[in-house]
Amino acid sequence: MKWINQKIGRQLMFAFYAVFIALSITSAIVYTYTEQKISQTDATFDDLRERRTNANALAYEWSAAQSNVKSYLLFGTPEMLNAVKTNQDEINRLTTWFEQNAIYTQGDQYATATRNLYDDYFGTAVPLLRQYVEQKQEGSVDEQFVDPKTLASLSNGSELFNSDGTLKGSNSQIDGEADTDGIEALLTNYLNVIQTEEDEAKASLLNEMRIAQFIWLSNLLVLVIILVLLVRPFINRVTKQINSLSRDSAHLASGEDVKELPLPKRRDELHTLTASFNQMAASIADNKVHMLAKNEELQAQQEELVAQQEELQAQQEELEEALEITLQSEQHLKYRNELTETLASRETLTAYPEIIEKLVSITHSEIGALLFLDQHDVRSTIEYGMTPDMVEQLIHEDQSLFHRARVLKRPVHSSKQVAHESPLPYPYYMYEVAVPILDPNEEKIIACIYLVRYRDAFTPEQMGDILSFSHQLSLSLMRMGIYEKMIHEKNKTGQLLNSIREAVVYIEHESDELLVNEPLMKLFPEIQTEHQDESNLSSFRQAMSALSSIIDEAEPFEQYIEQIVEQNLPKDSLVVSIRARSAYIQIYAEKIQINNVWVGTMLVLRDVTKETESDRMKEEFVSTVSHELRTPLSSIYGFTELMLNKSFEEERQLKYLQTIHSETGRLTTLVNDFLDVQRMESSEQRYQMSTFDIVELANDVTDFYGASHTTHTLAFAGNGPIMIDADSEKIKQLLNNLLSNAIKYSPDGGTVSIEVQNQDGFAEIKIRDEGMGIPQEAMSKLFDKFYRVDNSETRKIGGTGLGLSICKEIVKHHNGTIDVESTVGVGSTFTIRFPVAVISTILTYETE
Repeated sequence: MKWINQKIGRQLMFAFYAVFIALSITSAIVYTYTEQKISQTDATFDDLRERRTNANALAYEWSAAQSNVKSYLLFGTPEMLNAVKTNQDEINRLTTWFEQNAIYTQGDQYATATRNLYDDYFGTAVPLLRQYVEQKQEGSVDEQFVDPKTLASLSNGSELFNSDGTLKGSNSQIDGEADTDGIEALLTNYLNVIQTEEDEAKASLLNEMRIAQFIWLSNLLVLVIILVLLVRPFINRVTKQINSLSRDSAHLASGEDVKELPLPKRRDELHTLTASFNQMAASIADNKVHMLAKNEELQAQQEELVAQQEELQAQQEELEEALEITLQSEQHLKYRNELTETLASRETLTAYPEIIEKLVSITHSEIGALLFLDQHDVRSTIEYGMTPDMVEQLIHEDQSLFHRARVLKRPVHSSKQVAHESPLPYPYYMYEVAVPILDPNEEKIIACIYLVRYRDAFTPEQMGDILSFSHQLSLSLMRMGIYEKMIHEKNKTGQLLNSIREAVVYIEHESDELLVNEPLMKLFPEIQTEHQDESNLSSFRQAMSALSSIIDEAEPFEQYIEQIVEQNLPKDSLVVSIRARSAYIQIYAEKIQINNVWVGTMLVLRDVTKETESDRMKEEFVSTVSHELRTPLSSIYGFTELMLNKSFEEERQLKYLQTIHSETGRLTTLVNDFLDVQRMESSEQRYQMSTFDIVELANDVTDFYGASHTTHTLAFAGNGPIMIDADSEKIKQLLNNLLSNAIKYSPDGGTVSIEVQNQDGFAEIKIRDEGMGIPQEAMSKLFDKFYRVDNSETRKIGGTGLGLSICKEIVKHHNGTIDVESTVGVGSTFTIRFPVAVISTILTYETE
């Protein structure tokens, strides 16, 4: 307790923790006790609820069993017998549960009585009735109502009946229903016991809740006692001591003397504060005496200080004058330095407004201007404090100081009296100076400095500053001219590189400087992604490394670049593919020499995708033509040779002639496809445009294919007329190609449907098949010439790969669209859309 009483905070925390611990302990006890009782009561209620539920279920099953036995006795159906067996199994399960879980005497009696009734009813009575029903169904028994004597005569009847049909131990005859009154009475007693137990559990729970409330009220009482015995005395003691200190502090502040305060018994902060306050009060009283004595001494010293202050004030005025001169010199030097730095660092005209402003400040001028000359004319002016009229007058008047300086090519100055009506602030004299700025190389005027002062002329020092800055400005203008020429040459070089259509990379071997053009960035955006600006390409190796990441054959490319870096220029060009063979690039290098010195290398990257693709298509064309033409020609040649050299019966000759005719038609189709592609590529294809009903045309094509192909079912749907402007023969060729593909690539048969409808002003034709489908990776090249899906199934089907390419050209010429949706193994849907002709709308209205 001694340690606690040393600090007010410890005392407060002790009271807080005492209250908190008391609340926590009592709350935990009440919560644990209440939770335990609630859990016990809940378990008791669950057990009683289960017993009541099972007892009711058992009574229900007995009632259902008796009802099902009566139904079985009346109707004798197997369903009724199965229902009785189901009731028997459920009664046996519930009776077993009561036998295993009985905790009350009534429960034991109920379980025993139920088991005895179960054994008698299902062990003897039910089998007897089942035997009676079976004999009745066999015809051995023929009775409208059950006769107890008949039951007594059965094999199991002697166990229940006497020979006269009366029950053993009874004078009444059996009516087929077991007596369950005793069981119901035991059930009622059992349910009453359960209800009694539930009421007792509820009463017990309420009693425990009252005990918990009592404990909680006791807890609140303990809290109030702690507050009254510990907290309230402590607060009163602290408040009383603080009030005393506050009252005596106010007396001290007003200059009154105070008595020493009694120290608290506890050595806490209040004890320390009271002791310090007593010490402070005693010290203030002692200091009061000393201050009165020193006050007189200070008055004498003050008179002496007044005399010294007057002397110091005179010295301060002298120092202020010297300081003002120093500050002026420092500001002048600062302006000179800033002007020098500006002239040295700025490279365009944007810096010169700041220059003329500082020059005006240094020379204490009122207004000024910088005039830049281009041959004989003033190219631009930068003025400070001058109006546009004043600048115009300075430039165009022949008697102006600016024109005198241009003629003499040396600094000139003048002075003139200012008229009284002038708006200038000093109506006395105006002093002008004009200093020409000469080009050191050609001795011609490239600029001029013009400054004006009022009241005072320019001092020699100021004129020296103006001449000095004129020389610096001359060097700055010359440097700016050189820089502008360099920028111009750089821009010209960049425009020359960008004007080259091939991608170009130039490397300067000595400085490792790298120049690229815009076609390189367009051809290889990956380089621009890594280096956001082409001027930021740090080195040739880094640029080529970024390029190598998209090249398929990286190793030969890197070897080629390494030869260029080692200045061992390759003689031959290199062709590589990029982005998974989506494009092909030809690379070659040229040596750049100046005065027979190898200064750099120009690397040219040329897009040869079209040439490579053209060569590939030529090879595929030759391969396709040689393969597709060889097959029908071989058949025609073989069958004609057989017919020329041998004699066959008429039926066989007809078969051979049909084969020759079919192969000739196939050959004709191939040649027509090749000719169509050639005409389309040379823009020589001719179209005979007319207006016709696309529904009728599509229906005719469908009927033709439906008659000639029995392995497929062709379904057509379309309501016409839908008129379009097109070449009917080309549209028929389009539909023939698509229907032929739908049938050809559905080798297992199936349905090919053609649907034509007017969709938002377009004639929409959809051709669906149930064939092998098209892989997703082949969609982008599906309409390319000579392209065919390469898999094991399509290799068995002949074709040139020109049909869909011709379809696309026909659709494109008619301002239409063609799209395809396909799922491998499910089928494909081709959708063609043509603009509807205006006449189709008129015809539609007329038919309606």
